[in-house]
Amino acid sequence: MLGIIRVLTTEDENILQEHGRKMHEYAEISSVSHCIPDQPNGIYDYLSEKEAIPKIVKLAKWMEGELNVKALTISCAADPAIEECRAAVNIPVLGAGSCGAHTACMVGSRVGVIGITGEPPSQIIKELGERYHSYIFSEKLRKTTDLFEKGAKGELLNAAKELIHSGADVILFACTGFSTIRLKDYFIQHVTVPVVDLVEAQAIAYQLIRKED
Repeated sequence: MLGIIRVLTTEDENILQEHGRKMHEYAEISSVSHCIPDQPNGIYDYLSEKEAIPKIVKLAKWMEGELNVKALTISCAADPAIEECRAAVNIPVLGAGSCGAHTACMVGSRVGVIGITGEPPSQIIKELGERYHSYIFSEKLRKTTDLFEKGAKGELLNAAKELIHSGADVILFACTGFSTIRLKDYFIQHVTVPVVDLVEAQAIAYQLIRKED
């Protein structure tokens, strides 16, 4: 079983379980999800990430000790606290950003990244290397909670089309909140290049290490 760490604090079970539900639909992965406390807007800048790191490590240690999980994944594009968690627990720790970048490199050579932060997550850029093409975000959508506003999907589609027009041959999401709103399902109706969803990418990676769930 995979332990999913969510960095968006929510009491809405539908939102909390969305990533695990999507992984099960995509790859029949069994999982359990928990979120860190006191971050209702998730991680969206340096300060919010810094605040989240000790919370993520604490949750990772608890999930390893109390739950029957074979691995953990930090379901956030920035891979916050990934090295700290790997040092703190004795099971594999995945990160959404790293998983997504590796998946994108398998299907394209000019990766266009779309997110909600002013700069792309550094871990994604590091993993993409010379396959990184460009990054884009919308000023109207800067927090995870903004994604639930009317017109958000259309705004993001316009941004993705800009990436494609500039030469990107694959679109990589840099926000796991895009999975929560099922953005890939919307995109594939309107674009012809591959679209890499971070939750699906985590499922792909876990398939390589999982034992019997």
